[in-house]
Order: sequence, then C-alpha cells, then structure tokens
Amino acid sequence: MFKSTIFTCIALVVLTGCQESKPEPENVVIQNVWNVNLLSIQTTTLAINYKAVGTVVSDQRIDVSSRATGYIKNILALEGDKVFKGQVLIALDEADVEGAILQAKASVNTAELSVYDADIDVERYQKLFKNGSVSENLMRKTQLFRDRSNDALNTAKTALHIAISQRQYIQISSEIDGIVVDRHLRKGDLATLGKPILTIESSQGLFFDTYVAESQISNIEQGLNVAVFIDALDKEMNGIVARVVPAGDATTRRYKVKISLPNDDGLLSGMFGRVNFILGEKPAVVIPSSALVERGGLLGVFVVNAQKKAYFRWLNLGTETLKGVEVRSGLSINEKIIVQGNSQIREGDAVKYTDLLEAVNE
Repeated sequence: MFKSTIFTCIALVVLTGCQESKPEPENVVIQNVWNVNLLSIQTTTLAINYKAVGTVVSDQRIDVSSRATGYIKNILALEGDKVFKGQVLIALDEADVEGAILQAKASVNTAELSVYDADIDVERYQKLFKNGSVSENLMRKTQLFRDRSNDALNTAKTALHIAISQRQYIQISSEIDGIVVDRHLRKGDLATLGKPILTIESSQGLFFDTYVAESQISNIEQGLNVAVFIDALDKEMNGIVARVVPAGDATTRRYKVKISLPNDDGLLSGMFGRVNFILGEKPAVVIPSSALVERGGLLGVFVVNAQKKAYFRWLNLGTETLKGVEVRSGLSINEKIIVQGNSQIREGDAVKYTDLLEAVNE
C-alpha cells in the first residue's frame, strides 16, 4: 500500500511537469517587401546597324614632275606644307634650257642662210635654163636643194619654239590646292621627263574608304546617308556613300565603299575612323539600362511573377542604343521586370508597385 502511494505521487509530479512546460518558438523568416516600378515587356523597333572601320583618303592625289630635263635648283615646298594652285614649287637650273635655245637659234640662222643661197641659185639657174645654158636636170636639182633648205629651216624653227617653251617648265607650279605628302627628289638631283618630284594630296574632296562584307554589300546603295566617327578629332560627321566598287577582294570577300565627307579644317588624309550603316529596322525587346543588376559577373534583371515575387534572371544582351539595351534572349512578351536595379533584392522577395510602365518607346 505504501509503495503504491509513492508511485502514484511520482506519476502525478511527472504529469504535472509535462503539462506546465511550453515549446520553444521556431525561427521566423522576415520577408522583405520592396516598393518598385515595373515595366511590362513589349516589342519595339530598332535600326539594323552595320559597322566597319576605314581611313580618310584624298580623292585627288597628283605627282608633280618635270616636263623638261634639268638639275633641280631649288624645292620651295616640303612635306606637310600647304600649297595653292599656281604656287611655284620647284625651280630647275636654267643653264641647259638656255643652252638649248641658243643652239636652236644657231640652227635657224644656218638654215635661213642656206635657204637664201638656194633661192639665189634657183633664180639664176631659171634665167640660164630659159637661155638653154643649163640642162633641165640641173635646174630640177637646184629647185630640190631649195625645197630641202626650206624644210630644214622649218625644222630648225620648230626646234627653237620647243626650246623656248621649255622656259615655262623651269619653274614648276602646283595644279591644285593641297598638302605636300611626299618628296621624291632633292636639290641637285636630275629631273627627267615624267619622274615624280613631289606628291600633293588635295585638301578638298576627302573620302572615307571602308570595306564591307559580301553579305551586306547588296544593302548599301549610292547616296545612302551614314555616320562617320573620326577618332583623332573625337567627332562624328555625316557622310554620303559616293561609290560602291562592285569588284570584291578574292581573299577577304570584302568590297570597297567610298564615302564623301564634309570639308573640315581638322580632317586629314590617313585618319582612322568608324562608319555606321543603317540598313533597315527590326523588332526587338529593349529595356532601360537602369534595370540591370550584376550577379556572378553577368547581367540580368528581376522578374516579378503573378504572386508579386521577385526572381533574378540572367539575360543575353545585345547592343546599347539610345532607347536602352537590346535583349536578345531571356525575356518574354508581357513579363514584368523591376525598372530600378537593386542588388539588395533577394530571390522570392515580395514587391508592391503602383506604376506599371509601358514598353520602351522610340
């Protein structure tokens, strides 16, 4: 009886203790709620751009050479100098030209004396022939000698005229306004017919030469307006496609396109640049760059589902335009993304919004 009473008391104490103990509270996850603006993804139109690099070239490049043979007495323009049409560039030694003129004059004098003598002989033999004192054969030979003397005089006069004309070639002038880009001969060198002495490029009528892939050449036509950016000037210029060369390079399969540029004092031949051809339009998805968030070295956006939960999604991005950033893949039409990129948002965070922005417009 005593033992039973003890066990009963122990059981009551245990049961009483179990009833009075309370379970410890579980860890509660506090979920963030973000006030955001959303953008509904829609398609828009983007220009189809094709970019290429090229070089500024002069459409008028001439080699200055001499039309007379002589030693160069002086060169009055050097590389980099600006020259003007009619400006004297080169002076030749006139000694050879003047010597040739004197020699030609002497030949003319000799020929004139020969003609004068032949005329006297013909006149005298004509009188003797009428009297029957000379034969017809001798008379014919005398007249033939006079004719040859006249021909020799004409030849001597022509040579004199040519020798005198060489004076105008002693001083060589520029045929265009431009810049001296190369000097082939120096003072004291012998200038010969057709051998270049200086090379001048026109400072007017500059072109931008570039090469286009064969897959795009059919889309580029003469008269197309393009944007040309010159790196050295840090300036964009409006250009017009002037010529499309229809013969492509057999190795690179690229075709030359010449683009006319506006006159600009700072624009020089040889400058490097880039050209952008606009070849049409295409449908595209464009988002503002402010929506992008970097995760793991890649860019993406937070997409909001129907339950107003935010989830990060990596995107395949295209080119950056004035409208925003092109999305090549990763988003579907009518999906909603958070416009302002916030790196503190975590997967599954709740959002609330009042503004649902329209698609990016032009």
